Amino acid sequence: MKSRSFFVICALVLLAYSRLSAQILPETTTDYLNIYKVSGHVAAYQACIQAGAKVINFPADTSFATVWVPPNYAAQAVKRVMVTIHGTKGSAYAAMNDEFANALANNYAVVGIQWWLQGATASADGSYLDEATIYHLIDTTLKHVKAKYSADLSRVGYTGFSRGSAASYVIMFYDRYRKTNYFALSISCSGGIPPPPGTPKPPLGEILQKRYGGIPLVGMPFSGTSFFYYCGLKDEEWGTTMCDQISYADSLMKANGAQTVRRISDPNGLHAGYRTNTGYQASAAQWFLDLTSTPKPPALTQPADKAVSQPLATTVQWATTASAAIYDVQVSANSGFTTTLVRDSLISANATSKQLSGLAAGTSYYWRVRSKNNVGASEWSETRNFTTQGMTGVTDNHAETELLVVAPNPLTDQTAVRFSLTKREHAMLKLYNTLGQEVASLLDAELEAGEHSWSFVIRHSPLVDGAYFLRLQTPTFSHTKPIQVTR
Repeated sequence: MKSRSFFVICALVLLAYSRLSAQILPETTTDYLNIYKVSGHVAAYQACIQAGAKVINFPADTSFATVWVPPNYAAQAVKRVMVTIHGTKGSAYAAMNDEFANALANNYAVVGIQWWLQGATASADGSYLDEATIYHLIDTTLKHVKAKYSADLSRVGYTGFSRGSAASYVIMFYDRYRKTNYFALSISCSGGIPPPPGTPKPPLGEILQKRYGGIPLVGMPFSGTSFFYYCGLKDEEWGTTMCDQISYADSLMKANGAQTVRRISDPNGLHAGYRTNTGYQASAAQWFLDLTSTPKPPALTQPADKAVSQPLATTVQWATTASAAIYDVQVSANSGFTTTLVRDSLISANATSKQLSGLAAGTSYYWRVRSKNNVGASEWSETRNFTTQGMTGVTDNHAETELLVVAPNPLTDQTAVRFSLTKREHAMLKLYNTLGQEVASLLDAELEAGEHSWSFVIRHSPLVDGAYFLRLQTPTFSHTKPIQVTR
């Protein structure tokens, strides 16, 4: 029996190893498309190979990828990767060569994807792979880098130049739609979306209408994505004003759930201005490092802790955190957050506030926020407390009797209240709105001393959803209880 278990374990280990090995692809030093021989790309190719880069050929996809890891990559505790996508008639070699300085300074690996296919003649423009194929090649190459070099695929960035930048929007959508969630940041340089009357090319136009493949999308299509944009105000490379396109892309991405970490409109910038400015590159690299680090909890700003008389539509606010892609917000009527009134995990990092509605008057609430990115979630922030404003014109006179709402609060169907009297008294139980106006009389009777309960139906009442006050009153005391009606 023991020997059989041993062989089963060995078989499982071998199966796991074979699956891992299957992701490790052959690496060579030349591409079968012969892009490395094309005039204008020879120097970039030679620089890549001299730096230790390798080539992975993908004949079935009419493409190849380049892979480079820094000399001390194996010793790094955190193994990041930057994917680079070239521009018009460009090459994976040129895109990778542009990234070497930042990669060496910050110890991350670089993957380049070839998506331009050389034309039949030197003057021919050739053709380009579509975004679905690009993403397939990215996915395959990243799995190879993970299997061979132990790269952390939750810490990946994307740099797209020109046409590669224009492809970045669909690539980021695929990354979230397919739930691979590789990319913590897209550095989109000199390639935007043509503003009206232009029309985004498929499938981007459909995605921006929150559909894909004819099927409605659930949620915001770019939620959790982060963009760093560059454009030059003197960029007229293609007869367009590129900053107009970048500005339009920025607005569309934010409207669909993405966050913008920085947008540079370089007053003296040309088409390749990002690659000639080390300061811009350092800024983008720092954002990449921040968004691929364990996130830090945000600092809460408004309302102040223990604030009182807050409106029933209170807005909570917090400070932005560089390492956040989205925020979690929790609001509860108890400090342990065992039940929550608000639990929102889909707030873009562009948003640093949340308006709370449906709050009950005269009630204390607790709230907290945490940051999230590809790496994970931060600790929760401090917990703050605030109390909403009381009901207008209605006060208690230090009642000695507790008025207990037996059913869950908020109320949806039928509820019951419980209270006790120390002596025979005339008791009235009434419902008020937040303006102190009586909306229902539930009880008006002489009652004996002792425990009492009273039920009433919410379902068929004319009450609208919202905050109310339930008030018990006798000649000797009154007691008010805030309730919430939600049907």
